[in-house]
Parts: sequence; structure tokens; C-alpha cells
Amino acid sequence: ILVMAGGEIIGEVPRAEASAFGVIAALRGATGDRPGWVTSSRRASYVVAALATGAFAIVEIAFLRTDLSFEVVQSHSSTTTPLFYRATAMWSSQEGSLLLWLWLLTLWTALVLWRTQRRMRDVQPWATAVLLGFATFFSALLVFKVSPFGVLDPAASEGAGLNPLLRYPSMMTHPPMLYAGYTLWAVPFAFAVGALIVRRTGAEWLVITRSFALGAWLCLGIGILLGARWSYAELGWGGYWAWDPVENASLLPWLTGTAFIHSAMVQEKRGMLKTWNASLILATGTLAILGTFLVRSGVIQSIHAFTGSDLGWPFLILIVVMIVGSVWLVVSRRASLKTEHRLDSLLSRESMFLANNLVLVAMAFVVFWGTFFPLISEALTGNEQTLGPTWYGRYIAPLALVLVALTAVGPLVPWRRSSWRLLRRPLLVTAAAGLLAA
Repeated sequence: ILVMAGGEIIGEVPRAEASAFGVIAALRGATGDRPGWVTSSRRASYVVAALATGAFAIVEIAFLRTDLSFEVVQSHSSTTTPLFYRATAMWSSQEGSLLLWLWLLTLWTALVLWRTQRRMRDVQPWATAVLLGFATFFSALLVFKVSPFGVLDPAASEGAGLNPLLRYPSMMTHPPMLYAGYTLWAVPFAFAVGALIVRRTGAEWLVITRSFALGAWLCLGIGILLGARWSYAELGWGGYWAWDPVENASLLPWLTGTAFIHSAMVQEKRGMLKTWNASLILATGTLAILGTFLVRSGVIQSIHAFTGSDLGWPFLILIVVMIVGSVWLVVSRRASLKTEHRLDSLLSRESMFLANNLVLVAMAFVVFWGTFFPLISEALTGNEQTLGPTWYGRYIAPLALVLVALTAVGPLVPWRRSSWRLLRRPLLVTAAAGLLAA
């Protein structure tokens, strides 16, 4: 955080110690049954949120004032940039977007720990350690790699200005909504990790984090739609699958997150799909980081990628740790994840939810394969090849039609068991209404 007087920076103490202390305190409290350390870790999350808010405010004010003594302001804004776009220019930069991510993450961390301080006390310290671990990672990047507080001496007389492609109204909210979705997914991810570690695999962690999962799904969906509007207006991209691969990557956690929100209801109602739910939310949290990795690494050509970025390796290491840790947790806790009930009938709401999930995961796999195919083909054949809109349409369109059909039929099927005789009339009515609408 910077101490400012008269508009000039007089001292700088940007460090990740507060979040790192929170991780250590949470782990000590979790492993040694020390409630005082758990309380300290929770309070550390409040401090981290306050520090991140202060840092975010300082940089945002510098953009609003066009303070050209800041390197990040000089390189992404100017005195002629309209106020509306000066307010949003911060997250057009590598430094500003990472700070926005950190700020949102710390807000959700403080909020969920405040709301759950008297619930699942054995799970909470592990979840705290995961959430503050993410905060430590992003804080370290901002301190040691791409600090937004670099200054010019003397200050520049004029800035480079905002990229003309970003001068579009929805770009004020597109990145914040995407980042809100990405960071909100960290909350159920963290509580899933904590629940698996202590083997509390019931539905309580799902109930605690439901509002955050729904918020993540909503914010990420809105962010994707706002990005679509911008892409059609500014770039003239011919359809969704002609988008930039980073936009495709943002769809991945939305698809798996949609599957998780649906199957979580089955676990709450019937105690089923525990392994499936744990796997889905761990995959969703990892895919959220993967989308950011694509922007920071430049491994795939993208209009969103930050040129000259050297942040790919830190993100790749984080993703590997998340994947290995997730697989180990699910495999090692498979006995605790055994289902309490089995499918009574293929014609039941549980089976409809499961089919819905399988279709959504299949769609996510198609998007993943198409997005990363240039890397896959280069590794296998030495030639980089891309898959265009026709390829996506060949597989996504049939899966989407199946998904629409399941969406129509699913609510008509009762829990546990049904029969074609009972469903004949509502299905005929639904089919007739569909034909009439068509």
C-alpha cells in the first residue's frame, strides 16, 4: 500500500505478508486444534481485503486524475482520454487487471469467512488457507513481477492512450464481470478442498457456498455476453466460434459450473453424486485459473494476451498444483464420497440431472479440445493447426439440442422413480407446445 501526500508517493510498503500470515495461521489452527490461530487467520483475511481495497483505490484514482507519474497510467491512458474510459483503463493493463482480480478475490474471501465463522469449524481453516493462498500468489505477482506502483521520474507530459478497440461501453463491465465470476468460483473450490481434507463430504459445504456458486455462474455468464457484444461491434467476428480462444476458455468454467450447480441439488436431496460434485467444482476452479493463464502466457495467439508477459510459468505451476492436489483428494477420499443412495430408475429426476451433467461436460471437452488443438497438434505432428467454427458446430450443435430436450423433460420427471404411462400426457403437451412455437 502506498502512503500518499499532496499527490506524490512518499513511501511504499507493498508486501504479501498479511495473506501469507493468514495461510500459516489457518494451517496451524487446522492441524493443531488451536482456535486462536483460526481466528487470527480470519482477521488476516479482513486486513488483506482492506489493503487490496486501498491499493485498488490508489491506482484507480491515479487513472481518474491522469497522474502520469504512474507508469501504468502513462502506458494505458492520456489527458485526452474521456473520463468514462479513464475509469476503465486500469484493467486494460497487465498490472491493473491482476490487481482487480486480487481485490475481488479478497472481498469474497472476507465475506465468506465472516458469514461462516460459526459453521463447519473444522473445514473453515482449510478453506481459509486455500483462499488466502490464492491471495498470496496474486500479491506476490504484483510485488515481484508486475507492480502497478512503478513511477516515472520525471513524470511524462502525455500518455500513450487507451487502445482504440477497448473504447466501447461494455468494456467497462466485461472484464470486472468475468473476474468476479472467476474469483467467486474460488469460494466453493476452497470449501470443497477443506471438506475433502477433513472427510466431511455431506451437503453442508454445498449449502454454505451455494450463493457464491450462483453468483459466479451469473457474473461469468454476463461477462461472456458483454464480451460477445463487444466482439461483434468492434471486431466483426463471424459467430461465437470465430471468437478469440481466450473467449472460448472463459466458457469452460461456465459449462462445468453449470453442471455443478445442477448436480449439487441431487446431493442435497438424495445424498448422491458426491464424487461427481467434488470433481466438478475442483475442475471449475482450475479452469478459472486456466483462462487467466492463457491471457498471461501467450501460449496461444490471442488479441487478449499481454505481449512480453513472463507470468506463464507461475500460473502453469499453480495449475499443476491444483490438478495434482484435486486428483489426490478425490482418489484418497473415495471411501468418504460413496453415495448414500443409488439410482432407482433411469426414468427419474436424478438420471435427468446426470444426463444433463454428462452433456455439459461433453460440451466443455469439445471447447477445450478445439481451443488447445493448436498446441496439441504442434506437440504431436510439429505443425500448428486450428479448428474453426465448422468443427465446433459439428459437435456442439447436436449436444446443445440434447441439452435443450433435457431441459424441457427434466422438470416433468419426479424424484426417485416414474413411468412412461405417468409421463405420457405432460410430455405430449410439452411436445405440442414446442411444435406450435416452432
